[in-house]
Amino acid sequence: MNEDSLSSQEKTPSTVDSSNKLAWEKVLLTDFKIPTYIYFLLLYISSLLVTGYVIYSSNQALQIPLVYQLNDPTLFANDPFGDTLSYYASMLWRIIALLVRFIPLEPLFLILFIAERLLVIYAAYNLAKAFVPNSQLAAVGAMALFALVIEPILGSGTIVTANFEQTGLSIPFFLLATASFYKFQPIRCAIWTAIGFNFNSMYGTYALTYFGAVFLLDSQYLKAWKKWLLAFGLFLILASPAIFLTISAFGRSASDNKLWLIASAVRFPYHLYPLTWDKGVFGRFFTLIILVITLLYQNRNKLPQLFKHSVIWAGVSILWLGYAFVAAYIAKSPSMLVMHPARATDLWYCFAAVALVSVCAANLAETKGWKRRAILAAAFAGTILIWNPIIGPYILAVGIIALILHPVSYYLLCRVSANRIAFLLAIWVLLIGVQNFQTRLAKSNSFIGALISQPAPPMQQVANWANTKTSPDAVFLVDPSWDSFRGLAKRSVFVTWKDGSAILWDRPFVNTWAERLKALGLDITQPGLTEGKSRQKLKVLYQKINDQDVKLLQAHFPINYWIVPQKKASEFPTIFENKSYKILEVK
Repeated sequence: MNEDSLSSQEKTPSTVDSSNKLAWEKVLLTDFKIPTYIYFLLLYISSLLVTGYVIYSSNQALQIPLVYQLNDPTLFANDPFGDTLSYYASMLWRIIALLVRFIPLEPLFLILFIAERLLVIYAAYNLAKAFVPNSQLAAVGAMALFALVIEPILGSGTIVTANFEQTGLSIPFFLLATASFYKFQPIRCAIWTAIGFNFNSMYGTYALTYFGAVFLLDSQYLKAWKKWLLAFGLFLILASPAIFLTISAFGRSASDNKLWLIASAVRFPYHLYPLTWDKGVFGRFFTLIILVITLLYQNRNKLPQLFKHSVIWAGVSILWLGYAFVAAYIAKSPSMLVMHPARATDLWYCFAAVALVSVCAANLAETKGWKRRAILAAAFAGTILIWNPIIGPYILAVGIIALILHPVSYYLLCRVSANRIAFLLAIWVLLIGVQNFQTRLAKSNSFIGALISQPAPPMQQVANWANTKTSPDAVFLVDPSWDSFRGLAKRSVFVTWKDGSAILWDRPFVNTWAERLKALGLDITQPGLTEGKSRQKLKVLYQKINDQDVKLLQAHFPINYWIVPQKKASEFPTIFENKSYKILEVK
């Protein structure tokens, strides 16, 4: 009896200690399942920290003037660039122009940026759930991919951006359309595709080629051709505004194709001319295609539809790349080049990245042996690494630590669970977001400045004065690198480098753009010019310009004001100045 009692007393602490150990292991190894919406919010916040927010940047220099002009047609009256804006084939800015009448542009753009980022994180989640419905890890992995800002490889395309603009907003709708297409939902697919097409008809055309190829090559879709034909009819109706705008712009042929080709090679080599790109990107592109197809081939019995679609999508992306070479070097056709054919691979990146993450996550959850789980855990991390170079050094560091320290290796690999991997991944993305935020904070010395990037205060002061103190038809001679001045000041500009973008939607504008650059001293037809050399030369030319040069310009073009650095000497009267710049009245 005493022995039994003693035995019982000895066992009880052991049992309690064992239970406590298991409880602590569950906490430390995070084997409990966290709701997906928690991951969604965590990764969304992390994504904002990764990129921050930027306004008056990139293509907004083209789009903001359009918004203002739609509400006030008298703006940019003496600005040839302003005349091109009516051919800008995106319905988004027509909608924004209506909203700006009730909400100021800057807060409106911020609200829409927040909504855009929410939407793209959700769309990534939705696509992963379409591929592997029962895997939370796949959904978390897909959201992490886009939270870390997946970057295109070819053609300097756009997937996730730090500002609000049409391509970044259209991408989530094409992801939603892809998920609906994959799940055999014709009407939803048509609606999502039409919305994306209205925002960006170029990417909408890319999406149609991917969907069309699968439809023609997958018998399941052909059997239901009536449903898909009906859905296509709905798409045509819903997308008709953008279709009309696109056809109108497409009909604007350049009067001098040779000049257009020269200008496009100098202005957009990174978009249009594959032989100017780093040769390594082609190796990476084809390596990724082989990787995606190989992995999905190995899982073809488990996911036959995903394997078939992946092969077709890869084939279409290769055809688009071939089209880019033909357009640039064989046909030499402006009407073909304005499609930015290599950027069609952006949609393939989205599809393939989510497919890779989804397959690895599904296999990781089902695998039993620790060695195989370790391999799959590393592979899952790799599927994020290959699409997001920013995370590479961190994963590499963890890999080295795991190899050196047995406890770390055991923690990360030998006791693999899908819940723990999802948790660690989310925390990892958050840490990267915090580090990016701290980097921006160190540069800006401002919490708000680390979150929101905008033109420097001196430039804003100059633009505000121009907006409030000059007539709407005033024309400013500004540094050609000041892309955002036109949108900030709501005033006409003589010429900027960014203005050359208009030759994509209004090809005849190339003559005007080239003429004005030449008036500043830059002849874009000069042999040997590249984009970098042209920008540098234009910068030097503007720095050297003097009063006599400006008077000569004014004799041929309308120019009312000249913005120069504070230290620039001139006999023209100064009518406004701050610590960095002064505005001279040209008379």
